Amino acid sequence: MYMFSSGTLGPDLRRLRDARGLTQAALAERAGLSRIFIAKVEAGDRLPSWPTFDRLARLLGARVEVRLVPQRRAGG
Repeated sequence: MYMFSSGTLGPDLRRLRDARGLTQAALAERAGLSRIFIAKVEAGDRLPSWPTFDRLARLLGARVEVRLVPQRRAGG
């Protein structure tokens, strides 16, 4: 299992894409997206919707899991 983190989504997406030998254009075509969109996600300029995020993860052999964690209180 591979886990994405919101802070590392772009680099994680690129690592998975590269590991599968896919170009941005090839991943975009398989996902029904534009290459520019994939590039912007990898650069951290865009975040995909949940359905798009799930589709990208599945195409790359990963899955999306959501975990809720309590917020830290200021000063403690």
